[in-house]
Amino acid sequence: MAESLDRVRAPIFDFDFVADPHVLKDVHDGYLRLKKTAPPLFWTPHHGGHWVANSADLAVKVLRHPEIFSSKFLSIPPNPHQPRMIPESLDPPEHRPFRQLLRPFFEGKAIAPLEGRIIEWTEDLVSRVADQGECDFVKSIGGPLPISVFMEVFGFPLDRYEEFRKLALDYFASGSSTPEAMAYAGQIQTILAELIAARTAEPKDDLLSALITIDFEGRKLQFDELMSICFLMFVAALDTVTNALTFGMRHLANDPSLRQRMMDDADCIPQAVEELLRRYTFVSTPRYLAQDTELDGIQLCKGDSILVPLHSIGLDNHLNPDPEVVKLDRPNVRHGAFGSGVHTCLGLHLARMEMINFYKVWFRRIGHFSMAKSNTPLKFRAGSVQSLEALPIQWDV
Repeated sequence: MAESLDRVRAPIFDFDFVADPHVLKDVHDGYLRLKKTAPPLFWTPHHGGHWVANSADLAVKVLRHPEIFSSKFLSIPPNPHQPRMIPESLDPPEHRPFRQLLRPFFEGKAIAPLEGRIIEWTEDLVSRVADQGECDFVKSIGGPLPISVFMEVFGFPLDRYEEFRKLALDYFASGSSTPEAMAYAGQIQTILAELIAARTAEPKDDLLSALITIDFEGRKLQFDELMSICFLMFVAALDTVTNALTFGMRHLANDPSLRQRMMDDADCIPQAVEELLRRYTFVSTPRYLAQDTELDGIQLCKGDSILVPLHSIGLDNHLNPDPEVVKLDRPNVRHGAFGSGVHTCLGLHLARMEMINFYKVWFRRIGHFSMAKSNTPLKFRAGSVQSLEALPIQWDV
């Protein structure tokens, strides 16, 4: 191990995924710049030093070989004290039984009954702002919609929405390896423990109650396993769909022709969702080298970390010609917004359902809109999950 630690890493490119000024100015301009200017695979000295897979081919290769590129540590630098997140932080073969346990709850047929409720939530949230002619999209709709869906399905009390949302934001903003992040994780775990205890004593018709009572390989899930699954669901669901909707709406505020098509033809909305996800992917996934390996002709050492910006898949001009341009009529939209391989996002069908129905309701109820005039620049969050703090928009009433 000492020999590998002393080995020279190259090529070197100066990129800080948490504090890069180009990413903080505009997440997607920053990652597009990285794609254009950095090598396909490079070493950066930031955060203890790590590799970055900056091409579609390398990103997919890393994600689809968990025996080499482990999910044991979901942070850079690796943090052995970070809360475990089942099944995301498990590698095969331990990963498969838990994913198989959870998968039926998120398949298309399982979530289909939720569509009517999602439309109701969307209609309600849009109704609250429709007559105002303006809103902060993140605060009024982008945040409440997916979180409300998740909290009701999983069994979280909806009256604690603001508290839960703030905790998720603070956790991501503080960086997953910092003492501050661990403190926020502790607060989240306290809430989860209380909820697990309540559902154990009195099961209800929700996902958490089902997980508490389900048979898992001839036994019940242990408390620490339930905590781990719940922690992953908490931090994932309370932020990711919000970010997808917010970045999509930011683009649409400046694309009147695409807005018009979505208004005129609701059938094109699913394709628009995929194209917006491709262009505005917002996750950079950490992996940990479980063994020495060669990637793109470069030697990587056991114990190294590697960051996989999922943006690099959708921005690949071989997979998607003219990747900088949002095109509704691409014959094939290729992206990695939901990951790839065994750790592909379990909630992708639910996420798509939420986004498709949101846009249908929005363009039926509101129609055209634009960015609201403001002297305050948009504030982006970098890190492993990128976001916009606020998105002020306006429309004619």
